Amino acid sequence: MQKLMILLATASLFWSCTSSDEPSPVKPPEPVTIHWSLSGTFGNAQIDSVSEDTELPGMVNRSGTSTVNLNGFDTTYFKNQIILTHLQFSTSATVDIDDDGSFTFDNMEVFGIRDGTNSIRISPEAKENVVLQPNSFILYSNR
Repeated sequence: MQKLMILLATASLFWSCTSSDEPSPVKPPEPVTIHWSLSGTFGNAQIDSVSEDTELPGMVNRSGTSTVNLNGFDTTYFKNQIILTHLQFSTSATVDIDDDGSFTFDNMEVFGIRDGTNSIRISPEAKENVVLQPNSFILYSNR
């Protein structure tokens, strides 16, 4: 009987030691929704707080550069890059965003020399567990 009690005590001690060694499951962070928009000069077109598919108000100058600000930019939620994709050419440029949320790009690299319709998809990159609203949108020019 004494051997049985020692065996049970040893098994109980072993069980309590092995069960406490298991790592507790780590919960992933809750998703965070971040709303964003763009303001600035896009080609010759001035845009202000655009946050959905929008026609650019004016001609797009293919020479020179454009400087745009990502409103709502915070390095806690965003990576420091944005992708600009020309939908008719299927070309894209990845541009760095500075700490203030501004980015500059060469118009020729993004727009090319195409006359007529120019549709540019704007896609910021978010960090894990961040849901961007919208996740991207399109600026287009029919001129």
